[in-house]
Amino acid sequence: MTAERSLRRDAQSNVEKLHAAALAVFSDRGLSAPLEDIAKAAGVSIGTLYNRVGSRDQLIDAVIPAVVGEKLLALKERTMAEPTPRARLERFVTCMIDLQLSDPALNDAMLRRFPDATALINACDRSTALGAELIEDAHAAGVLSQDFTTEDLMAVLWMAGTASHDPRAPSGWRRLVERGVAAAWIE
Repeated sequence: MTAERSLRRDAQSNVEKLHAAALAVFSDRGLSAPLEDIAKAAGVSIGTLYNRVGSRDQLIDAVIPAVVGEKLLALKERTMAEPTPRARLERFVTCMIDLQLSDPALNDAMLRRFPDATALINACDRSTALGAELIEDAHAAGVLSQDFTTEDLMAVLWMAGTASHDPRAPSGWRRLVERGVAAAWIE
Protein backbone atom coordinates (compact mmCIF):
# COMPACT_ATOMS: atom_id res chain seq x y z
CA MET A 1 0.00 0.00 0.00
CA THR A 2 2.89 2.40 0.68
CA ALA A 3 4.27 1.79 -2.81
CA GLU A 4 0.83 2.56 -4.28
CA ARG A 5 0.65 5.90 -2.43
CA SER A 6 4.20 6.71 -3.49
CA LEU A 7 3.33 5.96 -7.10
CA ARG A 8 0.30 8.21 -6.92
CA ARG A 9 2.37 11.05 -5.46
CA ASP A 10 5.05 10.44 -8.07
CA ALA A 11 2.46 10.35 -10.85
CA GLN A 12 0.91 13.59 -9.57
CA SER A 13 4.36 15.16 -9.43
CA ASN A 14 4.94 14.15 -13.05
CA VAL A 15 1.64 15.71 -14.09
CA GLU A 16 2.57 18.95 -12.32
CA LYS A 17 6.01 18.97 -13.97
CA LEU A 18 4.45 18.30 -17.36
CA HIS A 19 1.94 21.11 -16.93
CA ALA A 20 4.63 23.58 -15.89
CA ALA A 21 6.90 22.53 -18.76
CA ALA A 22 4.05 22.68 -21.27
CA LEU A 23 3.09 26.16 -20.17
CA ALA A 24 6.68 27.38 -20.51
CA VAL A 25 7.34 25.69 -23.87
CA PHE A 26 3.97 26.60 -25.38
CA SER A 27 4.30 30.23 -24.25
CA ASP A 28 7.76 30.46 -25.75
CA ARG A 29 7.31 28.49 -28.98
CA GLY A 30 3.59 28.15 -29.61
CA LEU A 31 1.14 25.29 -29.30
CA SER A 32 2.76 23.22 -32.04
CA ALA A 33 6.04 22.88 -30.10
CA PRO A 34 7.18 19.23 -30.08
CA LEU A 35 5.72 17.23 -27.21
CA GLU A 36 9.12 15.57 -26.87
CA ASP A 37 10.55 18.96 -25.87
CA ILE A 38 7.90 19.32 -23.18
CA ALA A 39 8.62 15.84 -21.81
CA LYS A 40 12.34 16.60 -21.80
CA ALA A 41 11.79 19.94 -20.02
CA ALA A 42 9.69 18.12 -17.41
CA GLY A 43 12.35 15.45 -16.97
CA VAL A 44 10.06 12.60 -18.00
CA SER A 45 9.73 10.32 -21.00
CA ILE A 46 7.36 10.98 -23.87
CA GLY A 47 5.49 7.84 -22.81
CA THR A 48 4.89 9.39 -19.39
CA LEU A 49 3.52 12.49 -21.07
CA TYR A 50 1.02 10.46 -23.09
CA ASN A 51 0.12 8.25 -20.11
CA ARG A 52 -0.40 11.13 -17.69
CA VAL A 53 -1.92 13.89 -19.81
CA GLY A 54 -3.07 12.26 -23.05
CA SER A 55 -3.02 14.04 -26.39
CA ARG A 56 -1.66 17.44 -27.38
CA ASP A 57 -5.19 18.86 -27.28
CA GLN A 58 -5.73 17.53 -23.75
CA LEU A 59 -2.41 19.04 -22.64
CA ILE A 60 -3.30 22.37 -24.25
CA ASP A 61 -6.69 22.35 -22.51
CA ALA A 62 -5.04 21.52 -19.19
CA VAL A 63 -2.62 24.46 -19.16
CA ILE A 64 -3.47 27.19 -21.65
CA PRO A 65 -7.12 28.25 -21.11
CA ALA A 66 -6.47 29.67 -17.65
CA VAL A 67 -3.55 31.76 -18.89
CA VAL A 68 -5.38 32.83 -22.04
CA GLY A 69 -8.43 33.58 -19.91
CA GLU A 70 -6.40 35.83 -17.59
CA LYS A 71 -4.88 37.72 -20.50
CA LEU A 72 -8.21 38.11 -22.24
CA LEU A 73 -9.88 39.27 -19.02
CA ALA A 74 -7.17 41.92 -18.61
CA LEU A 75 -7.72 42.89 -22.25
CA LYS A 76 -11.45 43.24 -21.62
CA GLU A 77 -10.86 45.41 -18.56
CA ARG A 78 -8.48 47.72 -20.48
CA THR A 79 -10.88 47.84 -23.41
CA MET A 80 -14.01 48.60 -21.39
CA ALA A 81 -12.20 51.37 -19.48
CA GLU A 82 -12.08 53.44 -22.67
CA PRO A 83 -14.66 56.26 -22.79
CA THR A 84 -16.15 55.81 -26.27
CA PRO A 85 -17.21 52.94 -28.54
CA ARG A 86 -14.51 53.92 -31.04
CA ALA A 87 -11.78 54.06 -28.39
CA ARG A 88 -12.91 50.68 -27.01
CA LEU A 89 -12.77 48.98 -30.41
CA GLU A 90 -9.43 50.60 -31.23
CA ARG A 91 -8.02 49.47 -27.87
CA PHE A 92 -9.32 45.94 -28.43
CA VAL A 93 -7.69 45.65 -31.86
CA THR A 94 -4.38 47.12 -30.70
CA CYS A 95 -4.22 44.98 -27.57
CA MET A 96 -5.20 41.80 -29.42
CA ILE A 97 -2.45 42.35 -31.97
CA ASP A 98 0.05 43.08 -29.19
CA LEU A 99 -0.98 39.86 -27.41
CA GLN A 100 -0.65 37.87 -30.61
CA LEU A 101 2.84 39.31 -31.12
CA SER A 102 4.02 38.66 -27.59
CA ASP A 103 2.51 35.25 -26.91
CA PRO A 104 2.88 32.50 -29.54
CA ALA A 105 0.48 30.21 -27.64
CA LEU A 106 -2.23 32.86 -27.49
CA ASN A 107 -1.65 33.59 -31.16
CA ASP A 108 -2.12 29.90 -32.01
CA ALA A 109 -5.25 29.92 -29.87
CA MET A 110 -6.74 32.97 -31.60
CA LEU A 111 -5.94 31.47 -34.99
CA ARG A 112 -7.73 28.29 -33.84
CA ARG A 113 -4.90 26.06 -34.92
CA PHE A 114 -6.03 23.36 -32.48
CA PRO A 115 -9.83 23.24 -32.80
CA ASP A 116 -10.11 20.04 -30.75
CA ALA A 117 -8.77 21.83 -27.67
CA THR A 118 -12.31 22.70 -26.66
CA ALA A 119 -11.58 24.54 -23.40
CA LEU A 120 -9.15 26.76 -25.27
CA ILE A 121 -11.62 27.41 -28.08
CA ASN A 122 -14.28 28.34 -25.50
CA ALA A 123 -11.91 30.92 -23.99
CA CYS A 124 -11.26 32.36 -27.45
CA ASP A 125 -14.99 32.44 -28.20
CA ARG A 126 -15.43 34.85 -25.28
CA SER A 127 -12.92 37.19 -26.92
CA THR A 128 -14.74 36.91 -30.25
CA ALA A 129 -18.01 37.75 -28.48
CA LEU A 130 -16.39 40.85 -26.95
CA GLY A 131 -15.22 41.94 -30.40
CA ALA A 132 -18.74 41.46 -31.77
CA GLU A 133 -20.18 43.50 -28.90
CA LEU A 134 -17.71 46.31 -29.53
CA ILE A 135 -18.61 46.40 -33.22
CA GLU A 136 -22.34 46.51 -32.40
CA ASP A 137 -21.72 49.39 -29.98
CA ALA A 138 -19.67 51.31 -32.56
CA HIS A 139 -22.39 50.74 -35.18
CA ALA A 140 -25.08 51.94 -32.76
CA ALA A 141 -23.02 55.04 -31.97
CA GLY A 142 -22.76 55.78 -35.69
CA VAL A 143 -18.95 55.87 -35.68
CA LEU A 144 -18.24 52.64 -37.57
CA SER A 145 -19.31 51.80 -41.09
CA GLN A 146 -22.08 49.22 -41.17
CA ASP A 147 -19.96 47.41 -43.77
CA PHE A 148 -17.35 46.57 -41.11
CA THR A 149 -18.54 43.36 -39.47
CA THR A 150 -17.37 40.88 -36.87
CA GLU A 151 -16.05 38.77 -39.73
CA ASP A 152 -13.94 41.74 -40.85
CA LEU A 153 -12.56 42.13 -37.34
CA MET A 154 -11.69 38.43 -37.16
CA ALA A 155 -10.04 38.68 -40.59
CA VAL A 156 -7.93 41.62 -39.40
CA LEU A 157 -6.83 39.68 -36.31
CA TRP A 158 -6.17 36.56 -38.38
CA MET A 159 -3.99 38.54 -40.80
CA ALA A 160 -2.13 40.12 -37.91
CA GLY A 161 -1.65 36.78 -36.18
CA THR A 162 -0.45 35.09 -39.32
CA ALA A 163 1.91 37.88 -40.38
CA SER A 164 3.29 38.45 -36.89
CA HIS A 165 4.82 34.98 -36.73
CA ASP A 166 5.90 34.54 -40.33
CA PRO A 167 9.50 35.66 -40.85
CA ARG A 168 8.73 36.12 -44.56
CA ALA A 169 5.91 38.60 -43.91
CA PRO A 170 6.53 42.10 -45.29
CA SER A 171 7.62 44.53 -42.59
CA GLY A 172 4.66 46.87 -43.21
CA TRP A 173 1.95 44.34 -42.33
CA ARG A 174 0.89 46.12 -39.13
CA ARG A 175 0.58 49.48 -40.84
CA LEU A 176 -1.64 47.87 -43.47
CA VAL A 177 -3.82 46.23 -40.81
CA GLU A 178 -4.17 49.55 -38.97
CA ARG A 179 -5.10 51.33 -42.21
CA GLY A 180 -7.75 48.71 -42.89
CA VAL A 181 -9.40 49.37 -39.54
CA ALA A 182 -8.97 53.15 -39.82
CA ALA A 183 -10.81 53.14 -43.15
CA ALA A 184 -13.93 51.73 -41.46
CA TRP A 185 -14.44 54.72 -39.18
CA ILE A 186 -17.05 57.32 -40.06
CA GLU A 187 -15.53 60.76 -39.54
